[in-house]
Amino acid sequence: MTFQSPQNKSSLSKTSIFLYCAYISTCLEDRAWSFCVSLCMDLLGGMRVVSIEQLFEGVLQMVLSGYLGKHFDGLSRKRAIMTVVPLNNLSICAAAALIITCLSIDTTSPWYIVCLVVAMCMCAVNRLFLNAEKFITGRDWVMVLGNDGTLSNMNATLLTLDQFTNVIAPLVTGALVTWVGLRETVGIFGIASLLSMTSKSIFLRMIYISNPLLQVKKDKKEDIDPFANSRLKESVVYTYWRQVSFPAAFGMSLLFMTVMGFDGLAVGYGTSAGLPEFVVGAFRSYGSATAILGAFSYAFFEKRYSVATSGLLGLVVQQLFAILAVISVFLPGSPMNLGGYFGNFTVGTWWHDLVHSFNGNNATNLDPHVDWKHFSSDGVSLASIFVFLIAIASARYGLWCLDLAITHIMQVTIPERERNTVFGMHNALCQTFSVLKDVLVIILPLPATFAICIFISYGFVTAGHAFFLYYLVKTNSLSTVGRRLSQIEEKEEKEEFARL
Repeated sequence: MTFQSPQNKSSLSKTSIFLYCAYISTCLEDRAWSFCVSLCMDLLGGMRVVSIEQLFEGVLQMVLSGYLGKHFDGLSRKRAIMTVVPLNNLSICAAAALIITCLSIDTTSPWYIVCLVVAMCMCAVNRLFLNAEKFITGRDWVMVLGNDGTLSNMNATLLTLDQFTNVIAPLVTGALVTWVGLRETVGIFGIASLLSMTSKSIFLRMIYISNPLLQVKKDKKEDIDPFANSRLKESVVYTYWRQVSFPAAFGMSLLFMTVMGFDGLAVGYGTSAGLPEFVVGAFRSYGSATAILGAFSYAFFEKRYSVATSGLLGLVVQQLFAILAVISVFLPGSPMNLGGYFGNFTVGTWWHDLVHSFNGNNATNLDPHVDWKHFSSDGVSLASIFVFLIAIASARYGLWCLDLAITHIMQVTIPERERNTVFGMHNALCQTFSVLKDVLVIILPLPATFAICIFISYGFVTAGHAFFLYYLVKTNSLSTVGRRLSQIEEKEEKEEFARL
């Protein structure tokens, strides 16, 4: 189900290298900038401001991602990528300038709130077009450049590059913040974004020119579907729903309704517990390392067994570590204090805190006293936060095994003419659940109530796993779990012979 022109091995290798270079540039700016933004928002207003900023990003993707994907399906690949790359990188420059302004002026200035809100909007625009860029290169272009035998390896390689940048980016960002300061680091990333835009444009142009199949969409050239024209007019939601892979894809989207991922909320939760930035960055890097291991494991098991086996392995591992994350809230040093919070809760106080989220009074302490000898921070045990961070970081092994399995299923079952539409709608649905998570944290922003968010997150993760299992049962893929690929192919040949 992939389309590839006959070309020699060295040509394909050179093209793959160009694709990987462009993709790693995108991932570097993504991971470093998102971690930097999380630190800035946590400094400017604590976990509530972090969640509000992520809410901005989620809402924009939820509303526009599906329609943006459908729009790109109607454009040539060259026109689509030429649209997203500049908008992605220039929005980083604009957001960087606004955040530097917020870090430089007094929090009582009326310009402070204006600049902070506009900066959040620019970060949301950046996230929208950055994800669009990743989907175009990592979901569409890779299908043309690869084939049935190399698709899983190329997907795993792209994920490995993404997670490799997630290993080094937090460490580099944390080191820059320590050495030169947060404001200067934001300025460095703004300038680096322009350099990244230039390098990506060169690599992508070289790929496009050297591969004629990228210049023509096969479904437009060979319109074998008599209902193609009518389907152009159907809603993006219905196009997404009628896909064979819908149960698995919807299950994947449910996994976004969780605070047990290494986004800005985990960074804010870790720093609120008294961990220094470099420790939180190290945990994030460890999580990326386990994700890389998950990508390699996926490729290994998919080649020798099946996509279903790889996905089910990821499901089991993620489920086990999700349970460990739930257990962490009952360990020493846990900030959970539901009785104290709700015993003193009033709507007036909650509303007052929400309205004044941007005034800087909720800023996190950036200079905690950590006593490693007694494993405590400011006298509070670090056992709970360490187990939580270890659990969510280790769970990424399973998450990315499962993610790659579902992505592979979607790639090989979605028609090319609908690929950007479906993946755009899928991203919109994922962000819808991510927005629900951010709303939950805005409602319950304190570390004392974070345990409730963890409990709810575990419920959604388990529901997502159930949908994937339903897909395996519905498509009779469960019977292939644990069986070698050669045995599966032999059985299919026998069944085909029996039908003849």
